[in-house]
Amino acid sequence: METVRHGKIKSLLILAVLIAVFAGIFAVYGPWMCSDSEQYINMHIHREPLYPLFLWVLRLLFGEGFLTAMGILQGVLAAVGIWAFAEYVSKKFTLHFWEELVILVLLFFPYAVTRFFSQTRLFIPNSVMSEGLSMPFFLLFLIQCFEMFTQEKKREFLKAAGVSLLLAFLLALARSQMMSLLLVWLVVFGVKILYTKAWRKKILRLAAAAGIVLLVFALRGFCVKTYNLAFNGRFINNTNGTVHMLTNILYAADGEDGENIQDEEAKAFFNQMYHLTEMNQANYKFAGDTLTEKLNHLEEWHNTINFEMIEAVLRVSYRENVTEDYIEQDLLSDETAGKIIAGILPGCFPKWFANYMMMVGFGLIRSIAVAHPLINWIAIAFYLFAAAVAVISVRQRLKCGKKIGAEVWFLLLVLLTIFANAFTVAMVIMPISRYMIYGFAPFYTAGFVLLISLYRVWQEKRIEKGQKTWAIKI
Repeated sequence: METVRHGKIKSLLILAVLIAVFAGIFAVYGPWMCSDSEQYINMHIHREPLYPLFLWVLRLLFGEGFLTAMGILQGVLAAVGIWAFAEYVSKKFTLHFWEELVILVLLFFPYAVTRFFSQTRLFIPNSVMSEGLSMPFFLLFLIQCFEMFTQEKKREFLKAAGVSLLLAFLLALARSQMMSLLLVWLVVFGVKILYTKAWRKKILRLAAAAGIVLLVFALRGFCVKTYNLAFNGRFINNTNGTVHMLTNILYAADGEDGENIQDEEAKAFFNQMYHLTEMNQANYKFAGDTLTEKLNHLEEWHNTINFEMIEAVLRVSYRENVTEDYIEQDLLSDETAGKIIAGILPGCFPKWFANYMMMVGFGLIRSIAVAHPLINWIAIAFYLFAAAVAVISVRQRLKCGKKIGAEVWFLLLVLLTIFANAFTVAMVIMPISRYMIYGFAPFYTAGFVLLISLYRVWQEKRIEKGQKTWAIKI
């Protein structure tokens, strides 16, 4: 009982310190606005509903002081997310206190990376950006998803499955890229179900899980449309997504690809856009030879192509000739962008796909490191090292007649979320640190736990042989 009481006190002290740290940072720097902040505050139709609704509720409750309330609440959420993740991992893998402290430091690192090493230079909990909610929610999702996979009791398994699915749904309402977590949930649920004995039960349960995920996707779409109906007067999805998708496709296109566009108006728009990319040396022809040079060139021009060579061209035309309503302009722009994509993508697909895979690769690097010609290779080495350690761990346990350790499955879950996020983000936008940082702390936490498990196996072997060993037992 005394040990349990001390454990609870230690846990609460960790949470209190974390809250104090985030509160202190907010007291020093205050709330920060970024390029997207006004759209969140104004509930713009481009933005997913969860975060604008969060700000709307705070405005109702706190009036002009809503940004202060936002900073405090996001700081508390960040602290709770770090605390809950560290406590869960510590208990799940029976870590010592010093090992839990290492994990706490790792979990704080993503906030430091986005402040000091990313392009945005923002401290996320202080900022009016959806990551203020999605980063702590992501950590909670990982906890519940892993609990779903490892839980043997049916009631606890169903509880973890429900909570993790709810968190994936909320994350999908916060950021579209997080819709990939619904597929991650389905994969994890499916692997868990494969452990059941009866094939008939496996098939039925997998079919039921797939049906539930499809329903959640549909519910997400309904919620977005209902939100837009309530606040923007239209029962439609968020707009501008097709325009965003056209950006990297236009970058990879040649002028003759436009001949395949069936709609004459869309073809005229493409020719105008393509001329702008040529005139400004803003397409693939003007990128360098190395992967880093190519990525830097694409990153340098991505937003300019998107906002000034596609969106502005379409908006000016529709505003002058069709309507002043910006939502109607968005709808027409998305429709035209879709026609352009249908015409040019077959011709430029190899170049677009090569760029896409390049961005996925750099997205994977930025998920665990800062992109830099030297650090890139170190990040790749970390992935390879993690894979090698996982293989060694599996071999050691199988030799001893044991099942694959939970720490290996934990690493695989983290890698699954990292890869899902990288492939999703690179489809539409650039894989900058702000979008990729979710997997940073979980990856190094999983690697750290895996190394600890290997060390413990080594200890056991030495003890069996009667040899001396040592450990930090704090």
